[in-house]
Amino acid sequence: MNKDALSEALIALANQDRPLSEKIFLKLLRQVWQIDWTVAAYDVWGHYIEYDVPYFLRFMKADVGDEAEEKQLLIDWIGSRLELRNQKGSGQDRLIDLIEEVNQLRASTRKGAGW
Repeated sequence: MNKDALSEALIALANQDRPLSEKIFLKLLRQVWQIDWTVAAYDVWGHYIEYDVPYFLRFMKADVGDEAEEKQLLIDWIGSRLELRNQKGSGQDRLIDLIEEVNQLRASTRKGAGW
């Protein structure tokens, strides 16, 4: 797997016009997949909605060089809690679409790397 290509693709998705919750999730998913691209996106989503900060810190500590970005991401995530709570509806349909989107992205990146 070309983790750099996967990371760049996730950044591109996060930079699109999306709800804040999706942008933060995509950036956190990037942190995880930089270390272990085999982790299921749905599993990462579960840790995201549970505000499982220690889970993400373990991945962030395993990679060096972007500590300021990681710190800002954690601040943004924690600061967004109120906004996320006030979102109307379950967002279940959008969640399924988002998980499918990142799974397709991972699969296409893997195929592009010759897997």
